[in-house]
Amino acid sequence: MTVSLIWRLQVEDFDSWLNPDPEEVAQMFKGMGALAYGLHRSPDDPNSLVSWFTFADADTARAFEAAYDNLKSDWEAQHPGAAHQIVDSWLGEDVEGYSRQF
Repeated sequence: MTVSLIWRLQVEDFDSWLNPDPEEVAQMFKGMGALAYGLHRSPDDPNSLVSWFTFADADTARAFEAAYDNLKSDWEAQHPGAAHQIVDSWLGEDVEGYSRQF
């Protein structure tokens, strides 16, 4: 059974925070164990985001979170204005038969 990790993020400046190469981000997340991910931006606050990830299991998701903490510091140090905070984090098991793509 897969698990989903959902983050609500607040970034200092979206344009400074966003990695301009989506393929690089996808490969990085894949290498960290993510099976899928998505990024969503609030139409009312362009610096308010929600990101979701799918993992094979909770241990992989937790390892991803730990690895991301290290990457976050490096990214912010290398990119002025890229500061961001994970405001809320939620991890849950997918309910079989009720999580699907159409």
